[in-house]
Amino acid sequence: MRGFSKLCGKSEGYFGSMKAQNLELATSAITNLLEELEQRKMMFISMNASAKQITELRDVQLFIADEIAARHHKCIENQNLKIRQMLLEAVSNLADRELDNRTPTPVFIGLN
Repeated sequence: MRGFSKLCGKSEGYFGSMKAQNLELATSAITNLLEELEQRKMMFISMNASAKQITELRDVQLFIADEIAARHHKCIENQNLKIRQMLLEAVSNLADRELDNRTPTPVFIGLN
């Protein structure tokens, strides 16, 4: 676990702590892991490693890239939702203030 934490660019206890708390790894950690895997893949290629090893690393990289993309998409959706909620609240507040500032139309009752 300590070695994996280091691959993620974090302290030795990072992965164990995240796992114990049932939290997902930070996007920065998995991005760092992706970069570390790329360096290892390049090393394997330069050492003429088997195609199987290189393919396995590539498959893991694709999996991590998909996870990063999904997180990015989720983040964008959450940001859009927050912006919509803020806009609705602002419009609602404006409408409330407008209603508060209105004075009733005077009604004239004529006496004949």
